[in-house]
Amino acid sequence: MKRLEDLFIRSEKEFKFYQNLVDHVFETNKELPQQVFRKTFDCFLFQEFDWALSDDILPTIKELSTVTQDRVFLTAVLQPDPTAYYLKEFGYYHWLKASVNISGEDYVNALWMHPKGFIADNIITNSNIVVWLSHSLQWAIWADRDMEICIIGMVSTKDSAKNMLLKEGWKPLDHPVLAKWLQLLLKDQKTFDDYFTQMLSSYA
Repeated sequence: MKRLEDLFIRSEKEFKFYQNLVDHVFETNKELPQQVFRKTFDCFLFQEFDWALSDDILPTIKELSTVTQDRVFLTAVLQPDPTAYYLKEFGYYHWLKASVNISGEDYVNALWMHPKGFIADNIITNSNIVVWLSHSLQWAIWADRDMEICIIGMVSTKDSAKNMLLKEGWKPLDHPVLAKWLQLLLKDQKTFDDYFTQMLSSYA
């Protein structure tokens, strides 16, 4: 088992490799409710942001990786900027490359790891946009702290993957709880209506 600090990407070459994967999958200059996935996914499901930044997300990743035969997955913070902030300040990237077989305890401990003396600069505390993906690029997750939501996009070649995720607690766009989550954040009815209309346009 690697030391947890060794899960973080430190070399520029490795960072650029994974950055290319991120840029291939995501429109990193866009934000919700816009379509943030560049890759042509045709199935989208939703969960809460805080649920994703915990070991609750691991069963989803492990089950999808069984289908796509991935052995490693990436957890990457896009905001704050990985180079302009984290690399500049601390000398490494707050991007985690972990085995799909990592234990829940080790994964959460890695998310809480911080540079010495900078306790607030762990991934759980200091992250606004976080993404997850794997080498197969058959699925990816985008999480937005401000909107308290995350979205998984995938290629729905098999209904079994979608059904599996619904059992894990992921919600379809038409689930009433999703509208309730957003209404709590977007108190003004017109703001909510406009936002949700654009979400439907992007992810329905």
